[in-house]
Amino acid sequence: MIFDMDGTLLDSERLSERAWDAAAREVGERVTREIFLKMVGHRSDDCMTILEREVGRALPRERVVASAREHYARLVDAGVPLMPGAREMFDFARSRGWKIGVATSTRRASAQEKLARAGLWRFVDAATCGDEVSVGKPDPEIYAATAAKLGVPARECLAVEDSPTGFRSAFSAGCVAVLVPDLVAPSPEALRDAAGVFPSLLALRERLSA
Repeated sequence: MIFDMDGTLLDSERLSERAWDAAAREVGERVTREIFLKMVGHRSDDCMTILEREVGRALPRERVVASAREHYARLVDAGVPLMPGAREMFDFARSRGWKIGVATSTRRASAQEKLARAGLWRFVDAATCGDEVSVGKPDPEIYAATAAKLGVPARECLAVEDSPTGFRSAFSAGCVAVLVPDLVAPSPEALRDAAGVFPSLLALRERLSA
């Protein structure tokens, strides 16, 4: 199995939204919920492209990204809750002898730290992070790379995503992809192509158990 991280394993998207808005305020802009929903699932550089497009002007990209990361780090220090069923899903995968991969747009240093704090990192067999691919989601590179690290053909990997952007990445890589939506509603294309849409990881585990 290959999991996205933010919004899938960790309830961290709302922290990211607060961090991006705080950084944008410093340069006279706002990251509204409407704008942030377009950023979900993307790497920081792609988030900046989206933000600049939405506000209609160029921004000091390095400054905004650095500030967003600082704000986010402070929020994360207080702890990031697991999404309901995340630990149970990992336990279930292990009980079946399945390998566990993570494909996240977050940088490796941050991703590894957050998953370690959540007690999940020790179960991860392979991970590919946003700073380790040439093109971010929705490009399939990150899922193809993770499947290769696991030594499993992508077509034999079940990918779990919360956003249409991440889902498109997994599906395009050839994975059997399911959605467990968080902030962003599934797109019509994702609903058409998904192997299933579930209200929680607990519900997905129940389906796999059956």
